[in-house]
Amino acid sequence: MAKTPTGKPATEKPLERYVRILEIVAGFPGGISGTSVGEMLDLPKASAYRLMKSLADVELIEQSGPSAANFKLGRRLERLLFSGASDDWFKVVARPTLQELSEKTGQACFIARLSGDSVRSLDMVAPGGLVRAYIVPGHEIPAHAGASAKAILAFQDPNFIASVLDKPLKRFTAATKVDFAVLVEELQLVRKTGVAYCIGEDVDGFAAIAAPIRIDGQRTQHSLCVTGTIQGIIDTNRETNVAVVKRLAAKLSKVLEKQFRHTLKSTA
Repeated sequence: MAKTPTGKPATEKPLERYVRILEIVAGFPGGISGTSVGEMLDLPKASAYRLMKSLADVELIEQSGPSAANFKLGRRLERLLFSGASDDWFKVVARPTLQELSEKTGQACFIARLSGDSVRSLDMVAPGGLVRAYIVPGHEIPAHAGASAKAILAFQDPNFIASVLDKPLKRFTAATKVDFAVLVEELQLVRKTGVAYCIGEDVDGFAAIAAPIRIDGQRTQHSLCVTGTIQGIIDTNRETNVAVVKRLAAKLSKVLEKQFRHTLKSTA
């Protein structure tokens, strides 16, 4: 195969250079300089820095520590890795927590996941035959009316929130909120308190309490939710249900973070 004066294959494509840089940077969690990367790839120093600057501009790599000359993997790439986490794996490790929540509340419980611009139920546990059709795994949760969806949506970028909610919304019951400003105000409260509610907003007589499953610095994609009658969820056991949902969501956050960090380590 013909080669350039630097010894690289003449047919090497520009995208391949970017990928090779990412592969090298991934192996240096503490950061690596553009000079070192250029030496490893047999690239002129100016070319290496130009390519790395392009990667930094789109947040696939970022400056590491006090030295502006060193780079490490960027948060955008970390988010991509996190987004690719296996749903099957998470369902397996989260099942005991779902069962614990169901036992402590006596209600149906489920995990929801952001998929594209919609939120869908991922897995559920319910005592006895207490199953509601809308929490069957894979079913879409209305973003403006479901507690599990609100718990996720509250931690998204404002532009994403607007794309989902700033449009005509279906009114399921008399309690359904369809005004964009009202919904944004509610999401701000969810973000502040770490808990979201649905009180007769999707189905008359039923309620839900949800908390986000979060990793600092990463996009929130999951939530933990308990659902049942308004009397059982809100009127008689509200504070207890809120406390246990938030505690177990925090527990799942730690589990998900460990798996995410392991994925990052495996790419190094």
